[in-house]
Amino acid sequence: MKIVDGVQLHLIKNTILKTNHLTFRFSGVFSEKTVARRVLVAQMLATANADYPTIKAFREKLASLYGASLSTKVSTKGLVHIVDIDIIFIKDKYAFTAENLLEEVITFLESILFAPLVSVAQYQSKIFDTEKLNLIHYLETDKEDSFYSSELALRKLFYRNPTLQLSKYGDAELVTAENSFTAYQEFQKMLSEDQLDLFIAGEFDDYRMLQVVNKMPFEPRQVNLTYYYRQDYQNVTRELLDKRPVNQSILQLGFHHELRPQDDDYFALVVLNGLLGSFAHSLLFTEIREKEGLAYTIASHFDSFTGLFTIYAGLDKEQRNRLARLINKQLADVRSGKFSMALVGQTKEMLKTNHRLLTDNVKFLIEQAYNAMYLEGIPSTEEWLNGVDVVTKSQLMRVAASLKLQSLYFLEGNEA
Repeated sequence: MKIVDGVQLHLIKNTILKTNHLTFRFSGVFSEKTVARRVLVAQMLATANADYPTIKAFREKLASLYGASLSTKVSTKGLVHIVDIDIIFIKDKYAFTAENLLEEVITFLESILFAPLVSVAQYQSKIFDTEKLNLIHYLETDKEDSFYSSELALRKLFYRNPTLQLSKYGDAELVTAENSFTAYQEFQKMLSEDQLDLFIAGEFDDYRMLQVVNKMPFEPRQVNLTYYYRQDYQNVTRELLDKRPVNQSILQLGFHHELRPQDDDYFALVVLNGLLGSFAHSLLFTEIREKEGLAYTIASHFDSFTGLFTIYAGLDKEQRNRLARLINKQLADVRSGKFSMALVGQTKEMLKTNHRLLTDNVKFLIEQAYNAMYLEGIPSTEEWLNGVDVVTKSQLMRVAASLKLQSLYFLEGNEA
C-alpha cells in the first residue's frame, strides 16, 4: 500500500507465530561517500532518541512493551544500501491487558524516526562518540578475521566499481572521518530521500494499520535504485598473494557469471552451486575435503545481484596448487557431464527442503515482499521449487561452462 510516493506499507498476515514483527527499511544508494554515515545512523537508531534520551531509558521502554526486542541491520543488494530497524513483540492477544501493543510499537517507531537525539543539528555527542568507537572497534576486529579479510580482498580484485569493493559497513578509516553532524545530516537525508518500506507481519487489523501509519509525516520522494550490477568479463585473471602470521591459509576464487533470477538458466546456477559447494554431499566437500583431506573447509557461493560466483577454502599453504587443480577438475567434470544425476537429485531435494523451511521465517517473507515489489522476475515459492525441479543436466553443463575465473586471492599463513 502506498503511503506517499516512495513510501510503502506491506501487511503480511501470520496467525501461527506468537510474535508480531515490524521492519522499517531505508533503501538508498550504496556509495563510498555515505556508507559509513548510514551505518552510524543504524547504530544510533537502536540506542536512544529525544523521548528516551539514554540507553537505559530506551531499553526500559522496550521492556515495558512486554519485552519487545529492537535491532538494526545493514545489508546490500547490488548498488543499494539497506538499513533495517527490526522490532519483535508479542501479539496483542497474549498481552495481560486490552492495550493495543502493536499501535504502541508503531508509536515507538515514530519517535525513533521523528524525534532523534540531537543537539544543534547534530547527534548528541556523548552517545554518538561511544557508538562510533564501538563501530570502529568492531571493524578493526573484523579485519583480524582471515576469512572476512580475504573475502574483502577478493572483492577488490573482482569488482571494478570501487563501491562494491567495500564492506556493507564501510571500513574503520571511513567511520573515523565521520562525526555527529555528518551522520545526523545523512539520517535526515535518508528520511526524506530514501525509498522507505514498513513491513508489519503477524495479526492485525489492516485498516487500522493504514490509519496509524498514514499519520506519520512522510514526504513524497522519487527514488532511482540500481539493484543489479554487471561488469563485462575481462580475459585476464587478477591475482594477489598476501602473507600473514595466521595458522590457516585461505584461497578465494572469484568467477564471473551473467545470470539474474529472471534468466532461463538461473535455477541451473542455484543447483550448480548446491552441487559444487553448499552441502555436506557437495562435490567440493566430498572430493577435496573428505577424500583428499586438502581443506579444513571448502564451499561455494554466488551473488545474483553483482555477478560474482565464489569458491573459497581454508588449507595448509603447501597444498595451494594441488587444491586449485582439484577445484578446476571438479568444474571441468561438471562442464563435460561427468557427474551423477542421483547427486543432482539429492541436491535438488536439499534445496527445496531448505526453501520450504524458509517460508516459515518472517524475515524471509519480508524479503519476498520487498523483492516482489522492486525486482523484476522474482519467482514465487511455487515457481522457485518448480524451477529447481526441472533443471536438466545440459543446463548444468552449460552454466558451469559459462563461469569464468576473474580473480584469485591467496592468504598465506606463514605459521601454517
